Amino acid sequence: MRRKFLIMMVISSFLCAVSTFAAPGKVLTVGADGSQYEKIQEAIDAAGAGDTVKILPGIYIENITINKNLTIVGTSKEEVVIRAASIDKPAVFFRGVSDFSMENLCVETVGAAINISRSSGRIIDSHVAGGRFGISFSGSGMTLKIIDSYITALAGAENDGPIGTDLVGIYAYGEASLEIEKTTFERTGTGVSLSNGMNFLIKNIIFKRNTIGVALNGTASGSLIENRVFENVENGVLLNITSSVILTDNIFYSNSGHGLDLYLIECTECGCGGTEFNGTVTGSGNLFDSEEEICPIEYWEDGFFVIDRDLAVDRQ
Repeated sequence: MRRKFLIMMVISSFLCAVSTFAAPGKVLTVGADGSQYEKIQEAIDAAGAGDTVKILPGIYIENITINKNLTIVGTSKEEVVIRAASIDKPAVFFRGVSDFSMENLCVETVGAAINISRSSGRIIDSHVAGGRFGISFSGSGMTLKIIDSYITALAGAENDGPIGTDLVGIYAYGEASLEIEKTTFERTGTGVSLSNGMNFLIKNIIFKRNTIGVALNGTASGSLIENRVFENVENGVLLNITSSVILTDNIFYSNSGHGLDLYLIECTECGCGGTEFNGTVTGSGNLFDSEEEICPIEYWEDGFFVIDRDLAVDRQ
């Protein structure tokens, strides 16, 4: 009897394990013709944690809110566009989600494009064109990863005029972690603005034709590695920090202001900043096309930078 009981227990445990690992979430489809849902929000509301909402080609005029662990995936960022129905709310709002994934989408609005509040997740292979910001991220202990994406200000998409620095590609603050890789920031007011304890990794990024490429403030700390920073109007990377930042193997050229600026008014006659720098900047292997790209020129330790006057020519 005892043996039979033990066998039944083993079988029951095995079936439970099989059920756990062999039961992936449902796939709910959104599209105009023959799909389960016509609206993205309808599919999100019907989905359960772990499900996938698959969006077929089309332009979707709506504001969507996600408050459960879902994968939101489009056919491609060229074919699936979400445009905010109301500019008074984010086009996409993640709220209190521990693990989301947003993939292959385009989000456009003159307001806030994507707001990520108290949530962790990933944005992959997406196009974000926002107004006030493209992506806003906050939440103590949360982690956001952005990979293989393109981020711009909607006002700068087909416009060569100046863009105010308050139109931010990514605005992130708080005691959280942000990782950005293989992504382009072009024609924003400020590509990335980080502050208030944000820990970051910014790697293999193009910052091109923004007003400011990266603005780091307060206690934001982390690393910038193997980025290309060029043709920005005011500054490529602007540091006004009280923390530590590492810059390694970045390339700066053809920026109208400074490629790298420590926000010091006495560092140069240009009058571009404050009165003292309280942070720490270390690193090595950074390339600049002229002495004017790095400010102040005398701050850095040996090996931090090299001047290569052919940088801009080599990369045309």
